[in-house]
Amino acid sequence: MPPKSSFATLGLILFAGTAFAQSNAQDFFEKRVRPVLAKNCQMCHNAKMKSAGLDLSSGAGFLAGGQSGALVNANEPEKSRILRVVSYDETLKMPPMGKLKSEELADLAAWVKLGASWPGTDSAAAAPAPPAKVTAGFTPEQKTFWAFQSVKKTTPPAVKDLSWVRNEIDRFVLAKLEAQGLKPAPRADKLTLLRRVTFDLTGLPPAPAEIQNYLADQSPQAFEKVVDRLLESPRYGERWGRHWLDVARFADSTGNDEDHRYPYAWRYRDYVIESFNKDVPYDQFVREQLAGDILAAHAEGDAKKRDIVATGFLALGAKALAQQDKQKMMYDIYDEQVDVTSRAFLGMTMACARCHDHKFDPILTKDYYSMVSMFASTQQFADPKSHVSKLLFTPLVPKEQYTAYKAQQDKMSALKVSTDEVASVDGEKYVRTQATHLAESMLAAREIYEGGAPADAKLDRWVKYLKEGAKAHPQLADWDDAKADQRTTVAQTYQTRFLGQFDEWTKRMDKWRTQVRKRLEAMDMPPPDKPKFEAATDLFFYELYIQHGPLFLSDKDRDKVLSPDVKEKVAAIKKELDDLKAHAKAEPDMACAVAEGESVAQKVFIRGDYNSPGEDAPKAFPTILAKSTDPVVASASGRMELANWITSAENPMTAKVMANRLWQWHFGDGIVRTPDNFGKMGDRPSHPELLDYLAARFIQGGWSVKAMHKLMLLSSAYQMSSEADEKTAEADPENRLLAHFNRQRLDVEEIRDGMLAIGGTLDLAMGGTLQSGFGTDGENSSARLSMDPMKVTRRTVYIPLRRANLPNLLNLFDFGDATTVNGKRTGTNVAPQTLFMMNSEFGYDHAKRVAESVMALPDSMQQAYLRILNRRPEPQEIDSGLTYIANYAQKYPGANPQLSAWQSFCHILLSSNEFVYVD
Repeated sequence: MPPKSSFATLGLILFAGTAFAQSNAQDFFEKRVRPVLAKNCQMCHNAKMKSAGLDLSSGAGFLAGGQSGALVNANEPEKSRILRVVSYDETLKMPPMGKLKSEELADLAAWVKLGASWPGTDSAAAAPAPPAKVTAGFTPEQKTFWAFQSVKKTTPPAVKDLSWVRNEIDRFVLAKLEAQGLKPAPRADKLTLLRRVTFDLTGLPPAPAEIQNYLADQSPQAFEKVVDRLLESPRYGERWGRHWLDVARFADSTGNDEDHRYPYAWRYRDYVIESFNKDVPYDQFVREQLAGDILAAHAEGDAKKRDIVATGFLALGAKALAQQDKQKMMYDIYDEQVDVTSRAFLGMTMACARCHDHKFDPILTKDYYSMVSMFASTQQFADPKSHVSKLLFTPLVPKEQYTAYKAQQDKMSALKVSTDEVASVDGEKYVRTQATHLAESMLAAREIYEGGAPADAKLDRWVKYLKEGAKAHPQLADWDDAKADQRTTVAQTYQTRFLGQFDEWTKRMDKWRTQVRKRLEAMDMPPPDKPKFEAATDLFFYELYIQHGPLFLSDKDRDKVLSPDVKEKVAAIKKELDDLKAHAKAEPDMACAVAEGESVAQKVFIRGDYNSPGEDAPKAFPTILAKSTDPVVASASGRMELANWITSAENPMTAKVMANRLWQWHFGDGIVRTPDNFGKMGDRPSHPELLDYLAARFIQGGWSVKAMHKLMLLSSAYQMSSEADEKTAEADPENRLLAHFNRQRLDVEEIRDGMLAIGGTLDLAMGGTLQSGFGTDGENSSARLSMDPMKVTRRTVYIPLRRANLPNLLNLFDFGDATTVNGKRTGTNVAPQTLFMMNSEFGYDHAKRVAESVMALPDSMQQAYLRILNRRPEPQEIDSGLTYIANYAQKYPGANPQLSAWQSFCHILLSSNEFVYVD
């Protein structure tokens, strides 16, 4: 309800408006009302944009109202929605750029009171209009947009040069080239192909033995054998799992200010890697990630665990756990889940429709909230309403096993709390006694740190605290400024202030202790969280008593001041706790997952504001893609129906989006170069028929990702050289027609893991976690930093990622932010990247390791080239390399000049473009 002052203002406005009652209504509207609407409203609320379903450019649109209903209340004009909104008396305030002038408000109020007549239209005030419903009135252009069309079964086109064709892909590529009078590049040489495909499928360079074996195999199937071997390697899942983790915006923490750990996020990462290694059908992979918890109800053993872990796709997004507007926090999470789901699987930017219909694509606000309803009906937290919302961790063991473990943990937690509850009273008594001498302590400490009195160990903490002064502790300004004759009075003021705050604090603690005792006696719920004192309430009290100040009492210090009977009670509790710990059960396997929640009847939120609900948004699929035969979501969250609809062979988006991703990760660019956005503002396919062909083959092949790899890798299109002739480069500078292979820079994982592999230090252990602990760390704590990739030897995919502090190395080489879908990493070429390769300790160290392994060999120069650049050196390269090493050793003599020279030479190769780029 608006404040009284607002009603008074509105009354004055309406009274002022009565002067116009006898004037010409049409003239008044045209001169005083229409200009206000045109200037302030119609840029968003017009026939074309129609934000919130409202059109204020015509009388008919005004009469129809918007998603929240009629704009005018005929019975009580002063309560009309249009007046409440423009008067800034509601949460929704219009226009958003600033409140209207008082005279403009008066004119609108007068117009409404006179009946809100719009020339050429029947009176708007005749009766309240029902809420306007969004309709699916899409234009022919929207309905026929290429991305929304069903996957077509296309016939590979006829081509002239059949000798170039290895499979059907080549026909589509060659037909485009021949139509432009262009020719494809020749086939790449064997070593170039081996390096390309090995990095491509495993993220690692080929080993010297693999190079020798491939060169020795002269059979027509030699390359296919390499592809088969690499697809069966466990390294394949690590490389291609990382591609999917980019799409799934995976990280090991919540991000935002507090950046809480996801302690079991690693299970989802391992699930993804395993899924690629086992070639889990893509449709199954999608269903597990969206509705694995539902599938788990009908599964057993490892399959049940897999299904639950898979929902980490939804559970592991960024979250602001300490956000105090919990409803906003939840809807931000639902929005993030709509975004990752729609972009990852459908190539649609549905989250853009949170506040209004999508500005470019036929995605309605109602479509958005229909999908939000599914995630709002999903359990996301163990307790979302606590001060810091508590994450949901799901056990992967039988219920009775987890129940027994949880009961034991609850008992230990209760005993810990009980110890604190029993001991805290004596601790507070001691501190209060000390606080009655606070003024004396301040005065005595000042004499010490100003040099007028001898040192006193008892006052050390006071001396340190007060000596730092107002620069470190602004609340000490009065104390610092006090003259000698004022200090006693000022100190007494601080003492009185502290004791008053301390009494308030002990009242809160007494209330907490009472609740603890009641709950421990009943054992029907966990003990309440201990009260927290906010620094902003009283910084002096907070620093002195809460934050390790002069009156802070540690547990160790508190134990020294306990009365004998309390010491006895605490000792007994600790003994019981120690006994429990000695026989404690190991933590069962757990997962960061989601679960079915209470079904929510979602409304459309006007302009995305949950305080302004509009029409119903029942669970449904995007209108532009939905068909009458699609299932109706009648109960539960609807995620199972969503997963089945997305993975239906009839869905026009899913197969095309994933086939395009696979193509991009092989060829450097997708057939659609915006892999996460197939909408109007995205790229158009360079080879639309090929994309349809690949999508159809994907479905027909049982959604096998590995089968798609072989189809693409065994094509002539993939096996081309990266060199383009002058004519082709001029005719197709972006290589959209794929006349040659795109040269690609290694990803940061390939650079780092490749250097570890070449240096012989790469740890190929799979799975598990390198992160420990729960919750968050201090904002300036080094514990909240991500692990340094240069100080561990596991593959990069296994390094925990703290969203708020991603490793510098990853940021340097375009890793992304791990908070949004990243189907295609940004590619930069900046000086710090080269400087890292040239000057980092990491580079020096691995160059030395390579040098030590090759310099004693008879073919040392050949081995250096084979290991680092995966090719044999030319004769002149051998000569120049050996000359460089000899000159270096002579110029820089030392303990081991030969090793230093070889290290320098290997470092040059590791820093070269030939290492960092793949042809």
